[in-house]
Amino acid sequence: MTGDARPVMRCVWIALICATSAHAQTAAPQRTAPSTAQAPVSSQSSRTVEGRVIRPVPRGGDSTGMGPAAATWVTLHRVGKDGAGPIDSVRSDAMGRYRMSWKPSVESSAVYFASATWGGIAYFTAPLRSSSARGDEAEITVFDTTSRIFPVSIKGRHLIIGKADSTDTRTVIEVFELSNDSVRTLIATAGSTPTPTWTVAVPQAAQDVRVTQGEISADAFAYSTGRVSVFAPIAPGVKQVAFSYKLPTSSFPIQVRAEHGATVFEVLLEEPQGSVFGGTFVAVDPVTLENRNFRRFLAQDVQDGVITTIELPATHASGRNLYIVGLLVSIGFLMLMVLMRAMQRKDRVGAERVSVVRVRGEVGASNAWQTSATSRRPDAPMHERLAQEISALDATFAKHAQPNESMQQAYDARRAELKEALADALASAGSAR
Repeated sequence: MTGDARPVMRCVWIALICATSAHAQTAAPQRTAPSTAQAPVSSQSSRTVEGRVIRPVPRGGDSTGMGPAAATWVTLHRVGKDGAGPIDSVRSDAMGRYRMSWKPSVESSAVYFASATWGGIAYFTAPLRSSSARGDEAEITVFDTTSRIFPVSIKGRHLIIGKADSTDTRTVIEVFELSNDSVRTLIATAGSTPTPTWTVAVPQAAQDVRVTQGEISADAFAYSTGRVSVFAPIAPGVKQVAFSYKLPTSSFPIQVRAEHGATVFEVLLEEPQGSVFGGTFVAVDPVTLENRNFRRFLAQDVQDGVITTIELPATHASGRNLYIVGLLVSIGFLMLMVLMRAMQRKDRVGAERVSVVRVRGEVGASNAWQTSATSRRPDAPMHERLAQEISALDATFAKHAQPNESMQQAYDARRAELKEALADALASAGSAR
């Protein structure tokens, strides 16, 4: 999304090679003969790949400081709908050169690429498109590794916040484009408590934090309260890290700190009334992703530590919860009145029986009560009416699958009062007999 709205797609092909990358992590002990068992071979002419494996060298290199990575195993991979795996491998010569030929499979959509392993880390070519791949297309650059942590710059940071769902939470996706500007691959330290190669803070209220499509596998991703960590190697160049989490709507507005800064910081909000404040953010033309419209805010050359505030409108669900709380408070007040009547009734045993008639009306309207002498067909006994009130209270509360804390407290308090009143009413009824 640096400049447009499509950064996540530039490394989709990485997902295709996950099944074969494990093979590339260990150098092959010998040349692998082409396998015809993996997929039927077509009658098309053979394809070839001819390239070099190069690495930074302190002296004796070319004008870019690169020299040959001699005697390095290079593996040819195939990924198709019918399967995936290595189909050939060969060692590079003294000049880092390698060459392999193969018969393409019947499946025309199959993807082929080469990889080389250096210092325990696998490096890949882009998918080989031409029938005779050579030059830059077949070149593989490898690097020495280091576990000495050094700053990794952020070329692009993209924060995407969706609309609230039925659970009153919003899905948040964060995409980082990390740039290792050195000539060494940064790796995590070994040991019982390894040091991550990169880490960043997330909101404390984040839930269901998980890695998403990108260049980082789930095994190399970790989350602890308020922070995500990456343990995957970060080679020189740009690497993409993407993860998602959920935030309750009640946590907004939120403040986001530009940890490590960013060359480009982009915020996408699905809420039309959403706003971004702080730093150098400006609203630009909206974008559409997967048939969903987003407001777009952009900032350039964001410094480390800059605080940005993201405000989103309250949801209808939040208003509904406040209404429910108000409803329960009103019901609780009525229950308290019933309890007071029940306590007064204990002192008037043997006197006229009193019936309480509730004037029906909307919640929040005034409540009227009246007393009358018991007729020949009196109202139900007080203990029966209290039992009915408890049943009605339970039924009302049961309609809410996820009551908040204040609703739960109001319900518990009023039910306890009703139960106490019911016990007194039953005792009075027994003594009256």
